[in-house]
Amino acid sequence: MYDVLSELGAELLAVVAYAIGTVALSGLAAAAEYTSFQQLQLGNTIPGVWSAVIGLVALGFAVKLAREKLLVRITANL
Repeated sequence: MYDVLSELGAELLAVVAYAIGTVALSGLAAAAEYTSFQQLQLGNTIPGVWSAVIGLVALGFAVKLAREKLLVRITANL
């Protein structure tokens, strides 16, 4: 009985960790894109483009984490 509970607890912990990671990366991407927009509005082209690239990379990692880790764990347990 304790084996089943510990296995379910480990799976739940993994799902929660991947979900938090996905949300954190998405938040970072949104913040970077907002910063990029602000910089480009002020006429600072290089920092604006750099922030946009960082935001796109963070968003790409968030999508990759969600697709390859989070959704796999969720659908495997259903």
